[in-house]
Amino acid sequence: MIELAVATECDIPRIFEIECGAISPAWSPEALKSEICRGDSVFLLTLKCKEVVGFCILRRIADEGELLRIAVDKSHRRCGIADMLMNAALGWAEENELLSVYLEVREGNNAAIALYKKHGFVKAGLRKGYYDKPVENAVILVKNLAHYGQTEQIKTRPSFISLPIPSP
Repeated sequence: MIELAVATECDIPRIFEIECGAISPAWSPEALKSEICRGDSVFLLTLKCKEVVGFCILRRIADEGELLRIAVDKSHRRCGIADMLMNAALGWAEENELLSVYLEVREGNNAAIALYKKHGFVKAGLRKGYYDKPVENAVILVKNLAHYGQTEQIKTRPSFISLPIPSP
């Protein structure tokens, strides 16, 4: 069974391992750790048998959110874990009355783009040469949440407030 949890500093080594296998360039362990301590971010995990198998970071900026990271361990992909993380992150955004959520994704990352489109994100722009290692354009995607609470889909999102917080 896959569970949602909030990240703690104890989770950073495993998160960093997943980060290095999924995202280029990877953030440092220190950068990941700093997100745990921020009051304007939510850092969510998915756990399978108490092992971290995925994570996402969403930061609040005024009345908008930015999905900074989402990654799933290679051995657990195509199992719905990214969907679970997206639902939880968007649920948190809705509960915190954000009007929209933005993200950047490598132009060639078709699997991620398909995930984001499945969750209602649309193209908002392009940043040429944004990524390095290798150099690639970034597609900017946005999901408008302003009227999201009026749909039935919100009822299927997990409540961020009810997430278990693991003890260190």
